Amino acid sequence: MKLVRIIADEVTGEGLYAVRFSEKSGDEFERLFDLWIGDMSELYRFFQDHRKDLQRGYYKGISIEQAVKATRNEAKNLRKTLLDLVNSGFSDQQIALQTIFQPLNNNEYHLRPLQKSKARGNREKRWLRIYAIRFAANCFVVTGGAIKLTLNMEAPHLQEELQKLERTRQFLESHHLREQTDFEYLEI
Repeated sequence: MKLVRIIADEVTGEGLYAVRFSEKSGDEFERLFDLWIGDMSELYRFFQDHRKDLQRGYYKGISIEQAVKATRNEAKNLRKTLLDLVNSGFSDQQIALQTIFQPLNNNEYHLRPLQKSKARGNREKRWLRIYAIRFAANCFVVTGGAIKLTLNMEAPHLQEELQKLERTRQFLESHHLREQTDFEYLEI
């Protein structure tokens, strides 16, 4: 496992990092957006495989074609929002990372280091999730992401994301990376 700097202030360590689980693969941030924006055949396959979830409940009535288009648009907007932080220098409180990422558990109200977190897309019926570990108000490590069509995290692909979150949290703990200041000296 390796940490990759995505958007970060080299002095303070504030910013967005991502995990690279294998030397053969890219980091999780790029993997997600390549999948959500660039790989239409994989999106079609995903929505075909999860058609029942797409056709009932909250998303009822949306076609696979509409779902693919909505996913690509949502991903483009989410990526733009995150990358706009580069230009704002992390000082614009309207798009600060701590306003984009929220605790994974909706019942957690206190922010703390090494907290499991999520970022959502910005459309009304949003299903994209980026999962990350929170170090400080403006410091997160992306561990993965998913299309979440169900209320809970019971689907196998969502369970896998929970495992990646926990595995990353344990890695950071074992390497004594617990606070934003630890990132200031980190060679990435």
